[in-house]
Amino acid sequence: MNFPTFNVIKFVDDEGYLTPSMQDYHDDMNQTLRGGLSDNGWTVPNITGTDLVAIAPSMPDGTMWYESDAKVIVFKINGALRKVTTTPYP
Repeated sequence: MNFPTFNVIKFVDDEGYLTPSMQDYHDDMNQTLRGGLSDNGWTVPNITGTDLVAIAPSMPDGTMWYESDAKVIVFKINGALRKVTTTPYP
């Protein structure tokens, strides 16, 4: 999930309302959160195996991804990548 970068700008106008820049920031942040979180479930990052190998060492334990090449969910546990084995649902 890519969160928008917070800008160091005026937060509210003279009447106490959000400035247009801060309204845009909050709209972008809310849209980003809605894209990954909902009442119907969470969307995990969708990345390739090459990208996963590149970023996994810098990520903390408990991070998870959808690895699109192998079509599996991958977790980082105790410093190692572990895939979730799949069987048909239900």
